[in-house]
Amino acid sequence: MRYADTTIIIPTINEEDNIGKLIDTLYKLYPGIKIIVSDDGSVDDTGKIAKKKKAVFLDRSDKNVHGITVSIIDALLKCETKYFVAIDADFQHPPEKIKEIVEKLRKGSDLVVGARISTKGWSIWRRMISKTAYILGYLRLLFKRTPKYDLMSGFFGGKREFVEEIVKKKYNKFELKGYKMLFDLMKYVPVNVRIGKVSYDFGLRKHGSSKLNKKIIYYYFRSLFK
Repeated sequence: MRYADTTIIIPTINEEDNIGKLIDTLYKLYPGIKIIVSDDGSVDDTGKIAKKKKAVFLDRSDKNVHGITVSIIDALLKCETKYFVAIDADFQHPPEKIKEIVEKLRKGSDLVVGARISTKGWSIWRRMISKTAYILGYLRLLFKRTPKYDLMSGFFGGKREFVEEIVKKKYNKFELKGYKMLFDLMKYVPVNVRIGKVSYDFGLRKHGSSKLNKKIIYYYFRSLFK
């Protein structure tokens, strides 16, 4: 099966140990796939490796606003395929699950959420943060009659034109410096949106360290009130 109708968006910052392996894996699993690496100012060889592997490298180092959300949005606005899938570079999101996401999009879903069913290696503190964030997000969307799958997921796909229209209309309502674009998107999808779900095990990081910090938590709490 060919995947020329799909673009993979990978937001990065200092992922030189992971990005080459991920790109190789994606090209092997999905012939014809397009890849955009949206980089937020890496000071390592992330860009050099991405270009060598023939991915589109979007250099955001000189932008005024930085964050995973705006990195994904910038890549989405350069995307030309019918579908897109956002995935982290660190292999915590399993690349082999992209197939299931694309299948659901091709069958009519507007959005497909990668929903975690396990979180290996997480501390109790990390689990508490994640659970609290989900509960607050759920309460924020309580009166929206839409499925509330893993709202904190960074692994999701969508119909490019559908998501692009929402982004353009509500751009200033997105927490651009934040790290949870899916949650921001869920606040503004129409009631009749068709949302699919693909379950997966959240893996351990292959290399590097988690980006979770107090600043990320602050931007998420701010997004609850937009």
